[in-house]
Formats: sequence, C-alpha cells, structure tokens
Amino acid sequence: MRLTIAARTDRGKRREINEDALFAADPCFIVADGMGGHEKGDAASKAAISAFSEEFTAPGEATVQRIERALDEARRRVHEVAAATQRGAGCTLAGAIRIEHQGVPHWYVLNVGDSRVYLQRGNSLRQLTIDHSLRSELLAGGDQQGATTPRNIITRALGSDDDRHDAWLLPVETGSRLLICTDGLTSEVSDEQIEAVLAVGGRAESVVDELLRRALDAGGRDNVTIIVTDVVAGGIEMASLTDAQDDTDDMTLEITRPRSR
Repeated sequence: MRLTIAARTDRGKRREINEDALFAADPCFIVADGMGGHEKGDAASKAAISAFSEEFTAPGEATVQRIERALDEARRRVHEVAAATQRGAGCTLAGAIRIEHQGVPHWYVLNVGDSRVYLQRGNSLRQLTIDHSLRSELLAGGDQQGATTPRNIITRALGSDDDRHDAWLLPVETGSRLLICTDGLTSEVSDEQIEAVLAVGGRAESVVDELLRRALDAGGRDNVTIIVTDVVAGGIEMASLTDAQDDTDDMTLEITRPRSR
C-alpha cells in the first residue's frame, strides 16, 4: 500500500485555543473536535486521539478488534476528562483506519458527532459519514425547521450520554482520496467548493493548504482540521467494482455500534 498524506490543524481567527486534535499515520487517520462551551474541550479531543495514536503506533496489523479497543479507551479517557470538570467535556470523532477484510484492503470509517469523512473517486465527491446533529436529523426526517436549526447542536459525542459511533466498511481503491475534517472546514466552505478544490487535483499538501485558506478567508470562526489521504498504489482498481456496487450505498456496510458499558 502506498499512500500520500497531508494534515493541518489551525485555531482559526476567532478562537483563543485550538480544541481540535488529529492523528494521521498509516493505517489510522482521525480527527476530534472538542465540544464548544465546555471547560476542557481541548483536553477531551487530545484524550480521544491519544487512544488511537497509542493503539496504532503499536506493532501489529490494524483489525476491527483493535479499533473497537481504541474506541472503548477513547470513551473512557474522555469521560475521565469530563468527570474532572463542573460542566462536562466532550468531543466529536471521525476518521478511517485501513484494515484487511477477506484478504482485501478496506477502510473502516467511523463517526461520532459532526466531523466528517468524504471520499473522492475521479471528479465525484461523496460524504461517507452522517452528521449526528439536530439540524441533520430534522432535515433527514423531512422537518423543514431543520433549515433554521443551528449547526452546532450535536446529538452524539464522546463524553455525552449518547456516545455510539457509526461505522462503514469500504474497499481501498487506487486513485481515490479521503478527506477527513472537523466542522471548522465544512461550516465555512460548501461541499461544492470542497469538491471543486479536490477536482483540480494536485498534491495532498496543496489541497490541504487551499482548503484551509478558504476556511480562514471565509471567516475562520472555528478551529479547522483537515486530513487528505491519497491512495497512490496497492488498493483495488476502481474498474473492478461492479456498476451495482458503484451506484448504491451497498458499497459500504453501515452499522450503528452500541457504546460499551
């Protein structure tokens, strides 16, 4: 497997501290966003990311079992941070971990909250994750009040009562690109603009720099964290996917994982 990776995090133009955190080293690419308004959002996001950085810098291949272990440890560490505060603390979590499934390289994509994972195949950009936000859930249910609902009302997060994660499994394709980001990017830069930047191509570093520049130029009202991972070689060929797989969401396996107790 040959990957090209670029990652940046920036506190933006309005925030005094950066409550985002990231880890980007094969096989694990993941971001966390400390919950705004809480005393230790930065500590919560760092605690969550540390569970993954420790797990996936240790020897051995990545597996679903190791991912679940890292998630359980991230939950435990964030709850430990929250317990030491008066008002609580928490964070979102989103990312992709490369594993082998039935002898084929796959991305295990996970999400809690409103940070996102996108997949670019050719000129097509697709959001893989589903936002755990009141706005998103209202709109998905056909309630037009969702259009005026603030984006930052999160319905799931590590450190909250509901810290379940959603998970998807999809093949790693040569020539594809993953974009993993916090809402500091997506609240300032539309999907159409993101797609346009990615479609131009170029090195992963250049793409990350351009997306960050656009987020800051648009106001930079939140911390911004971006990871771009390009699959240069070692994945399956895009042409080997059937049209049926390509045209439906069955290309991924969507599972809502219960939190461990």
